[in-house]
Amino acid sequence: MTGIAARPSFGVELHEYLDPASILDEVHLAEELGYDAVWLGDSQLIWREMYVLLGAAAATTQRVALGSGVTNPFTRHMAVTASALVTLQELSGGRVLAGVGLGDSALAVLGQRPVSMAALEAFVAGVRGLAEGEAVRASEVDLQLVFGGPAKCPPIVVAASGPKMLGLAGRIGDGVIVTRQARAGATLSAMLGCVREGREASVRRERPFRTCLSASVAVHPDRTPALQAVRPHVASTLRARLHWELSPAAALARERIVAAYDMYEHMNPAAAHAGLVPDDVIPEFAIAGTADECIEQALGLFQAGVDEITIRPYGVDGAPRSATMVEFAHQVMAPVLDRARRQRSTAG
Repeated sequence: MTGIAARPSFGVELHEYLDPASILDEVHLAEELGYDAVWLGDSQLIWREMYVLLGAAAATTQRVALGSGVTNPFTRHMAVTASALVTLQELSGGRVLAGVGLGDSALAVLGQRPVSMAALEAFVAGVRGLAEGEAVRASEVDLQLVFGGPAKCPPIVVAASGPKMLGLAGRIGDGVIVTRQARAGATLSAMLGCVREGREASVRRERPFRTCLSASVAVHPDRTPALQAVRPHVASTLRARLHWELSPAAALARERIVAAYDMYEHMNPAAAHAGLVPDDVIPEFAIAGTADECIEQALGLFQAGVDEITIRPYGVDGAPRSATMVEFAHQVMAPVLDRARRQRSTAG
């Protein structure tokens, strides 16, 4: 394998189906374990309130970056979003990451479809302008955030999976969250190529840019229970619209999952529809298995051009997902970071 070009980064994405105290305990654990970022999901009817928990996390952590993973223009008006993000920036000392997307479960449970790419682009421009203290025209009204100002807008990171959305992320975002078909290989290479094309067309192409890859994760000496643990996330991936070619096994599984998917069990470890995902499909969409298998998968992703692997931890054999955060940090993250340090030392 070739060397890792930059320091690899690891984040944790947490969905708030647990009570608030448990979520905050997990955020604090992530910081203690050395993860670089924690992202909280935004889905108002199935998870606890994201901005409340991000505020509590900002007030009780010191180092870890805190992100919306991800919010959307339909349930969060640009003015509300800009106000929340700037407040979090002030509270956290500038540790916020603004993850945005077209809307998934938050809109689906309301009977709504994702917003258009044009609406998302206008939302990003509006949030950025308001956070930076500029006047923004919206619905024939001029808006201005009283406490906005230069350098107050956090990096805006766009969740994307299809070619057009990946290009949009590169053009308007300060980063991208790659959310589908995460295995290193031709598909990921094509996805990152779309992002690069978008960046080349951007008027802000010289800005720093963060490429995150979100993947469900489970680690265990026996790969079988690890695969079982990540089935809910793989099912959610297969349920969504996919823009890249699937293996025959994955295509068949998708047909069955689309027919049976229960949005109120979205990403839930106990989701019944997860049982429709066969073992041989799981490695196409998740980092799961033994520690050695997970290390090789992670290294492959970083060598492909990913800056951050954002794990969605799933507990194995009834253990809490926090146990996977610990196991992954010790058995996968630490060896990967050590290998990266040794490679940089040798190169230097």
